Order: sequence, then C-alpha cells, then structure tokens
Amino acid sequence: MDYTITPNAADVAAGTAAVGLGIGMILFWVLFVGVGAVIWIWALVDVIRRQFTNSNDKTLWLIIVILLGWIGGIVYLLVGRKKGTIPGK
Repeated sequence: MDYTITPNAADVAAGTAAVGLGIGMILFWVLFVGVGAVIWIWALVDVIRRQFTNSNDKTLWLIIVILLGWIGGIVYLLVGRKKGTIPGK
C-alpha cells in the first residue's frame, strides 16, 4: 500500500502564500516597532539635552514623550524641538 500524499499545485501555492504572508507580517511589525523605538529614543534624548526658556516646558515634553511613546516623540520632533536650544551650539 502506498500512503504517500502528493500535493497538487493549489496546495503548494496556498502554503507558499501563507508563509509569505507570515514573513511579511513579521517584517512589518519589526519595522513598525523598530522605527517607533528609534523615534521615541531620539525624542527622549533630544528633550533631555535641550534647554527651554520655561523650565515647565521641558517637564511637559518629557511627560508627553514618555507617556505617548512614539506618537509623543513625533509630536515633539515636529512642534516642541523648535522651542528649545542645545547648550554650547
């Protein structure tokens, strides 16, 4: 008796598509989380390094960046970064 299973072309195509979709989703999430982490760290370091005219601004931006994650980081980099200066430059 021969119990071997020979997959047809549709089975192979479905399996290949599933593997490709899985790899694509993994790459998407790695890039999404990786880029978000880079933006968050960049914004956090930038807030810490900058001096603001009002000391409450620095505290506010730190809270925003820490609590809102990469979204807060993007908001800071677009809006808040212009309000501070780096000492010695």
